[in-house]
Amino acid sequence: MKEIFRYTLLADGTSDEVLMPVIDWLIRQHLPDVRSVASFARDFGKVGNDLRSRIRAALKNFPCDLLFVHRDAENMTRENRIEEIVNAMDELGTPHVPIIPIRMTEAWLLSDEEAIRFAAGNASGRHVLNIPRRDRWEALPDPKNTLLEILKSASGKNGRALDKFNPLKARHLITPRSASFEALRGVPSFDRFENDLIEQLAEFANVVD
Repeated sequence: MKEIFRYTLLADGTSDEVLMPVIDWLIRQHLPDVRSVASFARDFGKVGNDLRSRIRAALKNFPCDLLFVHRDAENMTRENRIEEIVNAMDELGTPHVPIIPIRMTEAWLLSDEEAIRFAAGNASGRHVLNIPRRDRWEALPDPKNTLLEILKSASGKNGRALDKFNPLKARHLITPRSASFEALRGVPSFDRFENDLIEQLAEFANVVD
């Protein structure tokens, strides 16, 4: 089998680079004998804002075996986002996997309480964080605000110290700290993502055997 697997993540924004540790973990789960080499698509230069133009720029600047295309569902259905990605990928011929958290990436960042406490700079904190149950993550009207408020609570700060605390900066530290994303299994959007990835990894393994 080919020893190196190259992938590129094209995300909605630079803050969604936090998804890369999630991808790395899943690849290790399903291709344990292959080393993955990751690229985060950014700094294209002058390209259109439409998804197809961005995909073309990502593939040109970051060639890969598999392209991950991230789109938050936000107020659209997963099916709408899938159609959008399929249309943008039409005739490009590159294997790809859609990543579509419901409603947004932050819903997937609620899975590791220990990592949240670490990211907030208070790893030894023990007070209750009131993280919503897993079966409610996809129903949250604003997962981003929920996560930022939990990070503030996890920091253990108050008064002026809390005013100086930057939860957006802390958000970036959550997934790099997580050793496992097992707790995301059972979240429908994550399960669909993993199943799509398994199919593409199986194709990769068949091609290079």
